Amino acid sequence: MSGLVEAATAILSASERKLEVAAHNVANVSTPGFKRQIGFSQLLQASGTDATPLPEVAVRRNFAQGKLTETRNPFDLAISGDGFFQLRAGDRMVYSRQGQFKLAADGTLVSPQGYVLQQQGGGDLVLDRQAATIQQDGTVIEDGRPVARIELFAASDPQALTPVGESYFSAGAGAMDTVGGPVIRQGMVESSNVEMGDEMVAMMTALRQSEGGARLVQVYDDLIGRAISSLGQTR
Repeated sequence: MSGLVEAATAILSASERKLEVAAHNVANVSTPGFKRQIGFSQLLQASGTDATPLPEVAVRRNFAQGKLTETRNPFDLAISGDGFFQLRAGDRMVYSRQGQFKLAADGTLVSPQGYVLQQQGGGDLVLDRQAATIQQDGTVIEDGRPVARIELFAASDPQALTPVGESYFSAGAGAMDTVGGPVIRQGMVESSNVEMGDEMVAMMTALRQSEGGARLVQVYDDLIGRAISSLGQTR
């Protein structure tokens, strides 16, 4: 009996968690640079390994690149390939592929959250003019001459990154390495890598799992009812 209850509880808990994850992904389908969350059992299936009988409730990130969309805004930057922008968030550094920036009064490029884009070697990137050109390797050109360079960073284990909001991550104690041969597209942004079709499938699968768990609970209740009835008849 206890095994039946444990199985039902595990199924219901896992299905609820997967519904939460899918709903969170859907809510961020339009968030630039957002990386889809994915259940661990889904990752095993994607790699060709059989999933465990009970769904895994642990959640990881799918860091696959999202679609690059042209905006023609000179302060919108998209990364093509590996890497994260480094930004200063108060007294700490965060990393993101969210490349929607605006030029602040002090010449810095800031994200919608107010995080400041960093330049190669450290320090805030400061522009003198709004007409700056940013080349694919991150070199910033003003008045025909290079004045700074935007450096990209990568984590040896992206799953070890700690989410900070929806599209930003903290490296914590983990090391971030610079990306060789970075490719930055000026006037473009990277869209979320969430696909609505995938989320609908995930929701339907979770609902079916939930129904299975509910059926197990019903079976357990029926068995208990029969046991009580039988006990009463023997007295």
